[in-house]
Amino acid sequence: MAKEPEIEDWRTSIIQYLKDPSFLTSKKIRQQTTKFVMWDKTLLRNTSDGLLLKCLGLEESMRVMAEVHEGICGAHQVGINMRWLLRRYGYFQPDMEKDCKAYARGCEECQGHGPLQYTPSVPLNTVVKPWPFRGWAIDFIGQIYPVPAKSTPS
Repeated sequence: MAKEPEIEDWRTSIIQYLKDPSFLTSKKIRQQTTKFVMWDKTLLRNTSDGLLLKCLGLEESMRVMAEVHEGICGAHQVGINMRWLLRRYGYFQPDMEKDCKAYARGCEECQGHGPLQYTPSVPLNTVVKPWPFRGWAIDFIGQIYPVPAKSTPS
């Protein structure tokens, strides 16, 4: 049986450094960890307004985005609105807006009912009738007000 390769989670290096500050990491990771807190084996991000947001991994973020986007109260919102809802519910993930847009692009209902429907461009084809007057069409355009003809002086 082959072992599946594990997907690198963005939280692992931060969690390792918070558990053991002597762990060798890059300067970037050490600076990032000042914004994070460990609480009951859960990584939380401390925001500028004092909120603690739960940090999500890949599987968790997909589940939460599915619930926010198309769940019971989901309104099929995209991008900034979806990111705002996730933050309001107390979740954090780096590049959350990009992930929200990518998730909404893959939603079949949004593709079918969205404002932009991408249809392949095809040239117009004329309809050929088998004999003259085979098909009739009528257009309803409403009352026609013809412009009166100008009279010429004699």
